[in-house]
Amino acid sequence: MAELQFQITFGLFILTLAGIGLYFFLTTETKRLSEYMLAGRDVGTVPIAISEVTAIASGWTFFAWVGVGFTVGLSGLWFSITMIFLVLFLYRYVAPNFRGTSEQLGSQTVVDHLSVVFGEHRLGPAIRLVGTVTIVVFMMSYIGAQIIAIGEAMDIALGIPYTTAILIGGIAVAFYTTLGGFNASVTAHLLMGSLVIIAAILVPVGMIAEIGGWSAFLAEASANDPNLLSMSGGDAGMALVIAILAWVTFAAGAIGQPHGLMRFQAIRSQRIISAASVIAVAFQALRLTVPLLMGVAGRVLYEGTDIHHENVAMHAIIDLFPAWLAGILLAGIIGAILSTSDSMMIVTSADVTRFYEEHVNPRATETELILFGRGIVVGAAVIGIALAYVRPGTIFEIIEFAFVGLGVSLGLPLAALVLWKKTTAEAVLATILVGLVGSIGNLYLFPEYFPILVWPPAIAALVLVSLWTYDEHAMEYAESRTVIQD
Repeated sequence: MAELQFQITFGLFILTLAGIGLYFFLTTETKRLSEYMLAGRDVGTVPIAISEVTAIASGWTFFAWVGVGFTVGLSGLWFSITMIFLVLFLYRYVAPNFRGTSEQLGSQTVVDHLSVVFGEHRLGPAIRLVGTVTIVVFMMSYIGAQIIAIGEAMDIALGIPYTTAILIGGIAVAFYTTLGGFNASVTAHLLMGSLVIIAAILVPVGMIAEIGGWSAFLAEASANDPNLLSMSGGDAGMALVIAILAWVTFAAGAIGQPHGLMRFQAIRSQRIISAASVIAVAFQALRLTVPLLMGVAGRVLYEGTDIHHENVAMHAIIDLFPAWLAGILLAGIIGAILSTSDSMMIVTSADVTRFYEEHVNPRATETELILFGRGIVVGAAVIGIALAYVRPGTIFEIIEFAFVGLGVSLGLPLAALVLWKKTTAEAVLATILVGLVGSIGNLYLFPEYFPILVWPPAIAALVLVSLWTYDEHAMEYAESRTVIQD
């Protein structure tokens, strides 16, 4: 009976998402490429803030991050604290400039922006090509991780076999994203983000209450493993330094998540960025800290069972809440994962479409480009489903690889363009290449030091190549990056 209630609730939720996609398909949202990709750059304060966080929240919050809390406890706070400060940095220093220059130059994504800034430079096409390849490599990995999380959630909560579940999830997100574009994505995020906030409050409260209250929770967790409630995680000396560096360099990837940064390009005005930052930082603080407590509580409740550590939150919701409420919470969590997937598909579609427009078919009409972009969304969903079927790693491992790779390859040069006028086209191209190759190399050659070794070569490439190639000609491109105040 409970399983039937879960299925009905989730079915209604999927119909709601389809309805959102159909609504925007039937309105002016998808008549022009800029509207399909960025909602006409007219998204308001609350929707953009909730959407920016929900776009990144993904399977990370209720799967991977809960799993971290289960295995290593509160040592994950090093990541959380670092990322919160980086979110503040992005809103304060990157977003205003990025929003203004993006509209001035007509860029639609991070890769598009890096390329358009140097549009007249001989390396402009190379930046777009390498940047698009980078997006495809990391975004396909990211999308695969999200669909794995969707499959796990639907398998546990709805009793739908994993293979069938990843097909349903992939098709659902591709359907409403293909139809409605960015505006459908943002609207869905607002709904799902609200449910994520509710779940992030109710689930840990329910788990801790089940243990016997806060005092009992602390006592039981300490008895289980004293290191669970320590930020050191039981490490000391050089081991602690390496652990902290791993968390901090992992969190540094926050500067380059294209599906989140795209929200800065779509916000209605630079004047509302400050208000949006307050909402976004509060939401980020909640979703980056509370899941660790869920994981620790899950260690107390489920230690010794055959439940996988990344699935603890799903089991807790089913075990501790009435079926009707559990169905709503599960729909919100699965919806958040879908929302991240749709954002990634839109970014991938936008970058591949722009490459197609610039270098394959410059004469393509708006209608042809939108159809091509929708085809890329479907293709991304198919690849994501295939990766989810193969399952090349845990959700945490796959997301860590993609998160860091995007940050070092695309976020680093974007931040440099905003903050340092001596950044050159040669340096941007070198940084993307070093970031792409370095992320893959660090993961496979020195996995015990991932992602610590990814950043130094990329930063060195950015700085040294900029200093080496900066001249009077490069100054002309620096002027094109002057922020517009509205």
